[in-house]
Amino acid sequence: MVSIPYLDKADLGPLADAAASWKALPAKYDALQREFEQRVINHLKGHWEGDAADSAFVTMGKARTEYENAATEAERIAKLLLDAHGEFTASQKQLHALLDEARNDHYKVYDDGRVEDVDPRQDSPTASASPGLAEERKKKLDSLVSRLTRVLEVATAADEAASSALERDANGDSQSFNTSVYTTLDSVEADQAAALMNKKGRLSDAEITKLNLLLSANKNDPEFSRDFAVKTGGENMLSKYNELMSPPAGTTLSKAQLAQLKELKANLGTTIGTATTSDDGGQPDKDITKFQNDLLKAGQRDFNANPTESPYGLSGYQLTSSLMSEGKWDKDFLQGYGDALITAEKNGANAGQNPDAYWGYPRTLGTTNIGALDPMAGFMDALGHNPDASTEFLTSDATIDGEKVDHLDYLLKDRHWPEGPGYTGDPGNPSGYNNLGHALESATSGRSFDDDGAPVKHTAERAAFMNHVVDTIGGDPSLASGSPRDALRDSLGNMTAEYMADVQAAMGNEQGTIKSFGAEADLDPGRLQPFLATVGRDPDAYVAITEASQANTAIWMQQVAEKNPSDFATAMENVAHPGGVVAGILSDARDQAIFEEHSASDKDFNDAVALGDKWAGRGLGMAVGAATSTAAPIVGTIAGWAVEDIQAMVVDQVQQDTVDEAKHEASERYAEGREGVRSSSAESVRQAIAHSGLQMSADDINVYAESAARASEDGYSAGTTWNSSTSGR
Repeated sequence: MVSIPYLDKADLGPLADAAASWKALPAKYDALQREFEQRVINHLKGHWEGDAADSAFVTMGKARTEYENAATEAERIAKLLLDAHGEFTASQKQLHALLDEARNDHYKVYDDGRVEDVDPRQDSPTASASPGLAEERKKKLDSLVSRLTRVLEVATAADEAASSALERDANGDSQSFNTSVYTTLDSVEADQAAALMNKKGRLSDAEITKLNLLLSANKNDPEFSRDFAVKTGGENMLSKYNELMSPPAGTTLSKAQLAQLKELKANLGTTIGTATTSDDGGQPDKDITKFQNDLLKAGQRDFNANPTESPYGLSGYQLTSSLMSEGKWDKDFLQGYGDALITAEKNGANAGQNPDAYWGYPRTLGTTNIGALDPMAGFMDALGHNPDASTEFLTSDATIDGEKVDHLDYLLKDRHWPEGPGYTGDPGNPSGYNNLGHALESATSGRSFDDDGAPVKHTAERAAFMNHVVDTIGGDPSLASGSPRDALRDSLGNMTAEYMADVQAAMGNEQGTIKSFGAEADLDPGRLQPFLATVGRDPDAYVAITEASQANTAIWMQQVAEKNPSDFATAMENVAHPGGVVAGILSDARDQAIFEEHSASDKDFNDAVALGDKWAGRGLGMAVGAATSTAAPIVGTIAGWAVEDIQAMVVDQVQQDTVDEAKHEASERYAEGREGVRSSSAESVRQAIAHSGLQMSADDINVYAESAARASEDGYSAGTTWNSSTSGR
């Protein structure tokens, strides 16, 4: 691996000079060729005849060809050196930027790549009073390490590829100029990676390390990924992957070797995904089309990693799904793959009711336990990382043996999901319903389920799908109730938080202040209430929905304050009441989870708050985006204060003390929840007025705050009553 000091101080000037010199050579060789023809060949023609002349002219013709070959090779070497210089320069520039960032943020980067936090605040009393500081610093440190490693990997792969290309004699004839040399580092690295995948027999640790380096450095590069995939081939790709993940019986792998294989799974999956998208936006690439078709065809066969041993390895579907849980994959390929996967199950596993037997023994994950026996789990995560594909797939159907099969109905209602970490590939995830939740999240949000980046405005198709999900589960809460189906709830909670403006608007939006973030989902309150009641029993879902609801309410109040309507109090009441209804439903659902369903405790809910408050900030972002789409001038105001002040207020209100169940009467919990929503609404009004520039007396502010507090309290009472009545209590 190229070291930090080496890349940091490397003088790339000589390489640039060498590239420039080689670039100038073709013109010089062309001039020499013309001079040779004019002064030698043309001068002799017509003046020399006979056998000796014939032989000489043949030799001179070869010399002319050598001039041409020399010019061609010089041109290609120049391109290669320019490519190498560009790669090294970019890597060096990125390294310098990272080192500057580290110094400015009080991190020390050592020559061996270690990064240490040297922020003086770590040892100060202030740090202990700010529990979020340590977590924030750790995230920054991890990010720095990851990005530094990435830069060094790219530089190392480029360095080794350039060295290999310059040493290559394509003709195998040292007496002749090369007429077929590399011109880009991508082509060198793709050849090197494909050669490792095509090698007979198991790769050594050093070879796996080399393969990991090449894939990690280039996994998001369409040109490299395409060439690598085509040169390796779909079926051979799966066969080698199966072999690597299933060592022979009796093989003991160290923790480092297992980590290396897990890294390979991620790198290989991302690389293949990039290959499938390498022709997107242009003309279809017949070689990539063939590669995708080969993957689909290979799904139907079993791959035995060790032919002399039993049981067998994995099927093509299991191997492909294992890889596609990583990276971005072609939307059309995922659509076709999903149809093929459902068809295989419908035709071979009691119409999808017994995938345990269909995908299980004699197939085995092998001693590494990398991958999953249920290929649908990996496919769902593939959809979870590819929003366009998930929206299309989950809103469409397949025709199997002449019968229409709705994709969502099959996955949510009809299919039996095998349970156990062997089927999901994740020790902490006993059910594929969690993976299905990931697909639902990306289909409704337009983002990868694990993407914490900026929200994406909801399209009409995604909003309509959210409406369909709420109607489906709200109409039959058993679809997300009880193990293992309750594993869906955390994702459904994120989806609800994502559409919080639509949720609140469904509970009441008399003056139209509440605006959807993009297209309207037009949720039905009658289906929304049982949906919230079911989803809100999950601690993570409860926190996400509550934070998003309070953040949205704060923004709508800010918008009212900015507009300063004549009936100020009524306008504030109208935006406070829906949030109160949501809080009431969730409060009652929380109590049901703790005291009736016994699926969670107060501590579980509080721990969920402590693990993060992203939905307070994300809810603010979406609400601001929706509000500003109506030309309300609140962006500057919100940017100045809301994220910090409202986020802190929201988290404080969501947190509740853990108490002994026997000492906590229902009436006390009800009063606690009601007071929480009252104080939250009142504080939001005060913040909105304070930051709007309105000049009001303290008495007037108190009146408006109390008015909004009562409205939210009324909403809370309505929500708890509504929820209790529909749950039979």
